[in-house]
Amino acid sequence: MHTNNKHQAPGAAAVTARVHEVYEAAMEPHDRRRRVVVGLDGSYGCVVALRWAAKQARERGSVLDVVAVWQQPDDAKPDFPGSDAPVEVARERLRHALAELFRDPEAPTRVLAAPIEGPPGSVLVNRAKEAELLVLGTTSIHSPENPGGVGLYCLRHSRTPVVFVPAPE
Repeated sequence: MHTNNKHQAPGAAAVTARVHEVYEAAMEPHDRRRRVVVGLDGSYGCVVALRWAAKQARERGSVLDVVAVWQQPDDAKPDFPGSDAPVEVARERLRHALAELFRDPEAPTRVLAAPIEGPPGSVLVNRAKEAELLVLGTTSIHSPENPGGVGLYCLRHSRTPVVFVPAPE
């Protein structure tokens, strides 16, 4: 990973789709509104949501902003052998999801990806400020009618339209 701009938030990365290179980059001011934000938690529902969000970003000419939220457990022992730090798990989740996304020749070419620490709902709502859409996946347990705790938080607190993409059963 190479640094492209000193003003980028820690952990944020822009992705050049055709080169599959992840690098640090600042978001241009005009791109702040032209974004489709999607939350990624590793579930199948989020994979489906990522594909839907990618299509929306491509059709709108917007940046696809992929966010993997992570939290440090209260009882975390970061030096425990064999345990992956939550941020590394989030980064790997991003790498895997983006590699899969870029297999599609129609994948958007402007992608911002970031592992961000914090409570998932508030991180997603803050990240989606000024964005066009906030996209979340649902599973068979959570549906658009019952979006779960993070989904409900986003619905209640986001000023950005929230879209729930259900995973096929």
